[in-house]
Amino acid sequence: MAIYCTHGEVSAFLQVDGFTDSPATTPTQAQVEAFIEMAEERIDKLTDHAWHANRYKTATDERARIQCVNANTHSYRGRIQLRHYPIVTLASGSGDTLNIWSGGSYTEYLANKTAGTLTDPLSGDFWADTERGLVYLKSWPTLFVSTAPSAIDAYVKYRYGTATTPDDIKLAAIYLTSSIIASNDDLNLMPAVDDSMDNRTKSEAWEALGLKMLEPHIGRNMPLARTVAGFGTVR
Repeated sequence: MAIYCTHGEVSAFLQVDGFTDSPATTPTQAQVEAFIEMAEERIDKLTDHAWHANRYKTATDERARIQCVNANTHSYRGRIQLRHYPIVTLASGSGDTLNIWSGGSYTEYLANKTAGTLTDPLSGDFWADTERGLVYLKSWPTLFVSTAPSAIDAYVKYRYGTATTPDDIKLAAIYLTSSIIASNDDLNLMPAVDDSMDNRTKSEAWEALGLKMLEPHIGRNMPLARTVAGFGTVR
């Protein structure tokens, strides 16, 4: 199902009559929606993200290091920077997992610990800043630091994505879909005239514009979540 833009928005951009299945236009509505889905998949891969609630993605067993922050009476607090953000939620009932190294084995926090909140974080054993993809641990004993197998302090499974498609992502989807349509000379959708670009030139220009719209979102995620501890320990 086309999500980031509609077939009507594509036809409006191309300044052609609407696409329909019956009577069948060239291309049909179904074909244009398939082109939109192709553009959406490309956008998601290039940005390493999902841009609508219906396209939320799951990070499974993401490896993470825990950074020591802000000492308390007995130990340090811990902080995990997840690679993707915002995250949808962090709860066992949603299929998420938060496996934390506890000195001899991994403890699944979501099922066995109490969650705090951003406004009352110390009411639980951990809390999450879903908008920034941060997970905080109320207590992270220093004796656990660098003792986990393969130096992996945590394994996290979570869903992530932006709930509502931003305007620039919508426009990128329109450009990339239009590029696909214009690249097919057999469609003869937009016959060139003396004072206009031919379809191939239009296709290349729209693809370039679509990729340009995505530039601010490429590389937005943490390059490698498990390297956060390498930034240093905050005492």
